[in-house]
Amino acid sequence: MDQLTGILAFVRTAESRSFAQAARLLDVTPSGVSKSVARLETQLGLRLLHRTTRQVSLTDDGAVFFEHCRRLLDDFDAARSLMSDRGAAPSGRLRVSVPSTLGKLFVVPRLPQFLAARPDVTLELDLSDRQVALVDERVDVAVRIGTLLDSSLVARPLWTQQVVTIASPSYLKESAALATLGDLARHRCLSFRWPTTGRERPWMFRCDGRAVQLRPRVHMMLDEGEAMVVAVRAGLGVAQVPDYMAADAIGRGEASKCSLASGRRPRRSTPCMRASATCRPARAPSSTGSRP
Repeated sequence: MDQLTGILAFVRTAESRSFAQAARLLDVTPSGVSKSVARLETQLGLRLLHRTTRQVSLTDDGAVFFEHCRRLLDDFDAARSLMSDRGAAPSGRLRVSVPSTLGKLFVVPRLPQFLAARPDVTLELDLSDRQVALVDERVDVAVRIGTLLDSSLVARPLWTQQVVTIASPSYLKESAALATLGDLARHRCLSFRWPTTGRERPWMFRCDGRAVQLRPRVHMMLDEGEAMVVAVRAGLGVAQVPDYMAADAIGRGEASKCSLASGRRPRRSTPCMRASATCRPARAPSSTGSRP
């Protein structure tokens, strides 16, 4: 920073041939300008200016150095102007990562309005359920379901998400009763496995005021939410999925909500979205993660 200050003082003095005039341009004292130039000369080991009581002039070394410094300051001014223009209107590449189904249902349909208002933005949309390394993969912002694992990221909850337990009407008609948690043992359960860790997601309920986690006997394991809904529609068993994934199937009568026991699912104060399940519709906060 001292060198830049010295270069600026030197260039303005050389242009005006006066410490006093340079001081007025820089809004400092003439002695301050003179000292800055003197420190620069000491650092370089060269005399840059001839000094008289009436004016200053460039030495041969000073003339060579002056041309380079003036180009340096011109480039700096151009770069600062460019950044100011970029700050006035969003522009450049924006890379966003969202879970596949969430992106298809909620993000992609809203992109025309977003991009129309920001024509200089180039959007890269990653629809993936995998864990993303934001810094290494140069991702600007990500929406995820689950607990924030990287404490160096900045996260903000987006909404409280409800997850439902569903089965097809035909499956329920042909199968044993499904009214309590204990009844799950007699049913074909379709469980979700996190694609990033390979771990099974537990089935979660709140019954009689307490949180309950279950890992029922698995008939089929899947690692993609939409595939679970397709499996339910086909009558393959009972599953727990986010409500937005099941909404279409429920609306068409291809899936029914299953209320096991009573009560509401616990709320999760997690920094990222996490899908969980409940005796009745449950909620879990959703959020974004971004680079600080």
